[in-house]
Amino acid sequence: MSHKSLQDNATSAMMLLDTVPGVLRRINADALQDTEALTDAGWREVSELRARPGQLSLLRVLVEHERCTMQELADLLVVTPSTVTVMVKRLLAQGYVERSRDEVDWRTVWVKPTERGQQAVSVFVRRRLVSLQRRLEQLSEDERNSLIAALPALRCLSEI
Repeated sequence: MSHKSLQDNATSAMMLLDTVPGVLRRINADALQDTEALTDAGWREVSELRARPGQLSLLRVLVEHERCTMQELADLLVVTPSTVTVMVKRLLAQGYVERSRDEVDWRTVWVKPTERGQQAVSVFVRRRLVSLQRRLEQLSEDERNSLIAALPALRCLSEI
């Protein structure tokens, strides 16, 4: 690989690292500030959850996986088990998750979202989608086509 090619890769990597989190932050902020969301059933729950960083992320992981052990949650969220314990206790007290012991190995604790937790995640996901769709509409057709063309490569990066 040539020096120019390595430099181009480094520049591209820096641009991705700077751009992608910024886009996600903007979409999340838009979703939370969307006044149309006030009519969504479950919006109060989303607002309540956003008060504590990571709670919606934890719930989204649980909804995606249906249930997880405490260690699995820590691994998936890339946080310490003690952090997950605090988050789960808070969500449990608020009625967003439930815990149960494994029937075979009583030391294993399973966590799964309640109906209330699933609804909060569903509302937040819908609001994020609306936010992204609005932003995509502001791009030119060529810009949208470029993004669509880049999606397979971005997906590949997320799975490597």
